[in-house]
Amino acid sequence: MKARVGTQRRFLLPRLPLERVHVEVTSLCNFACEFCPNPGLERPGGMMDFQLLQAVLEEIAATGVTRRVVFHQQGEPLLYPRLAEAVAHASALGLESCVTTNGALLDTRRVDELVGAGLSHLVVSLQTPDEASFALRGARNLSYAEFETRIVAAVRRILTTPTATQVSVAFLTKPLPRLTLPVFGGEWQLVQHNRQLRRLLERWALLLVEGIGGAPDRAAVVRAVRRTGVLHRNEVRLHPRLLLESRPVGQWPMPERDWGRPWLPARWGYCHGISEHFAILWNGDYTFCCADHNGRTSTANFQEVSLLDYLDSQPVQAALAGFARLRPVHPYCQLCLGGPHPMIVAIKSLGSIVYFKVVNRLRRATRV
Repeated sequence: MKARVGTQRRFLLPRLPLERVHVEVTSLCNFACEFCPNPGLERPGGMMDFQLLQAVLEEIAATGVTRRVVFHQQGEPLLYPRLAEAVAHASALGLESCVTTNGALLDTRRVDELVGAGLSHLVVSLQTPDEASFALRGARNLSYAEFETRIVAAVRRILTTPTATQVSVAFLTKPLPRLTLPVFGGEWQLVQHNRQLRRLLERWALLLVEGIGGAPDRAAVVRAVRRTGVLHRNEVRLHPRLLLESRPVGQWPMPERDWGRPWLPARWGYCHGISEHFAILWNGDYTFCCADHNGRTSTANFQEVSLLDYLDSQPVQAALAGFARLRPVHPYCQLCLGGPHPMIVAIKSLGSIVYFKVVNRLRRATRV
């Protein structure tokens, strides 16, 4: 059945090339973060067959579906034994490659392998930037001090290496806990206040770049950090190849973890999933977006359906047409934009439109 690989399409949406395609090299992870759905995945775990991975990359390049591949969906990509080979294959095909990692497995050897393979972008999901919040990671046999040391050493290694590899270090804030995290019990030690955020950003900025050529001095770092806040996404440029970021924690659609409270579906809202990106899971299943951790939107498998046939398929086209009218069509999309209380659903629905239609576009425009 899988025949079409060319660039001819029946439908006009989504416009190509997409911003990115997520390729899940593995769904396995060495952490068990309380704010992540991975520990409770209902689908089987595994690692992508390398021949399948090669075929995915080659078809992406041949069709022009995207120019950027992100080696991450769920799981920790540094657990994949042939990750550097995958990056090298993508680079040879003219594709940009991004690896998103929790940073625990970063060391000199892995950094050098990835950079040498032509890695375009390394995203370190620091997420918990101090010892108190690190307890949420469920890390075995790893102290916060070791975690911090590995990340700092890896980033500084890249910045002092003659390479084009970009680095982002990101962590989470929790400004409105009752609205953003009603599904979990207990108190989460994530950043909640502007003063705390700015203190941590300043500390990490100095850890990562102090003494490195091309980095701003301490006074410039302090000025940049003063403009940040917990209610929105922040990007602080510390070096031509390094961004320090923070963003409010999202709310994964996990009604099964809502302690028995009903999860209300959204009837309106917007998402850029499938119009700007989609994912291919480790077994080849397609999903609409990077937030579909259990593959609920999977309607086809790469080994049976080509990339372009998938994008032209009825479920994908129906989802795109629905979001064009600000209406989530797929039941999972309705859950993702939904929540355990009507007010939360309304805020998320309206917020999704404002963020994706206005804020996100303005943020991108300022980068150009």
